Amino acid sequence: MASYVYLIQNGDLFNIGFTDNLERTRINLRPGELVAFLNTDNPEPLIKNIRKLYVDNRLPGSDYYRLANSQVKECRTLLEGDGSNNFFQPFLKGPSLFVFFIFSWVLLTYFIIEFAVDPVLSRFT
Repeated sequence: MASYVYLIQNGDLFNIGFTDNLERTRINLRPGELVAFLNTDNPEPLIKNIRKLYVDNRLPGSDYYRLANSQVKECRTLLEGDGSNNFFQPFLKGPSLFVFFIFSWVLLTYFIIEFAVDPVLSRFT
């Protein structure tokens, strides 16, 4: 199910989080203003990486951060700009991951047989 990772500004503080219902979250965090958001199927790794970037700016015991203008721009770029919507998404997933895994396994097996097993067995013939 699609979720949203968001950046909401409330005065000089910023809330970084994720939700399944962006409109409800906007209402709950009033008078905060939505600065940026990203629609994603897997928000946990993304939110974890973003929060790790700004851990030094976090207000203890909350999801609020005191960010500099450059940090707000950086977070906004991660969430909405420059084709970076898939920045934290997996490189391969689904059937392509399966095909890649099988191909890699067969290729690795070939190299092991060709360059490790065959030379040893050829000594005995």
